[in-house]
Amino acid sequence: MSIRSRDSGPNFDYKDSNKQFENAGSLNKAEVVVNCLNISKALDEMSSIVNTYSIGKPLRKDRLGHYGKYIFQVELDKFPEILQKLRPLGNIAQQSELVDSTLINKRVATEEQVLASKRIELARLEQESSYYGSDLDNKNTRIAEIRKLENTIDLLKNSDKTLLYVKLQTSFSGNSLTTVKDFVRNFAIFLVGFFILVIVAYYGTKLVMYLLSLMGFKGFSMSNFGGSYQYGNYGNYANRYYSSRYGYRNSKRKVKRIYKDKPTTPREEDESGK
Repeated sequence: MSIRSRDSGPNFDYKDSNKQFENAGSLNKAEVVVNCLNISKALDEMSSIVNTYSIGKPLRKDRLGHYGKYIFQVELDKFPEILQKLRPLGNIAQQSELVDSTLINKRVATEEQVLASKRIELARLEQESSYYGSDLDNKNTRIAEIRKLENTIDLLKNSDKTLLYVKLQTSFSGNSLTTVKDFVRNFAIFLVGFFILVIVAYYGTKLVMYLLSLMGFKGFSMSNFGGSYQYGNYGNYANRYYSSRYGYRNSKRKVKRIYKDKPTTPREEDESGK
């Protein structure tokens, strides 16, 4: 039975425990990954769960700085109850249950009969054969078959149990880092796409206005959209401003002259009196 290892990021080393869980014999297996905000509290609670539900000595019970890995056997009907105990510890990021397909169709009684026949055959070989050549190879083959059958029977007898593999880790895992990287990458793609869209819209609009001006539509020219700035427009604006304020534009200015009487002198008054 093969189990694909889940990449939990560079901060968590599960290689050895993944291999141990994969090679461990069990008809039923379950794996649970929990992301915890308070990893210290979660590790304390996990120790209590293992002590309560583990059948015999756990295969692995490692409490590390910011994560933990546990492999232990539990009663199959207790698995839902254990899940309820794990949920308050954090977010269950992964949950899987596996059954060894090679053992589904096998029965304990049948395997025990095969085992008995293999043992009889081994006893006969030990009495009739020597310890050299092909006889020795046959005996070694029978011994390996007997051990495999014994292991199979043991697994079938424990079909009401499951091997549980629990990974506890802080929320800031490799998945979180991947999420941040995906966000940055998507945002960069959005910016590039938006920039290209703006350029296409800009030059597309200029092309449409140019075509409209060629077709004779008034009011559409390249200078109306994105054209160069004309300093002559300032002169037009100045002419309109001064003409409206001072009342002249392309016309002669009217000048009104006012003459004041000169003051008279005493001599002029005497002459006028004569």
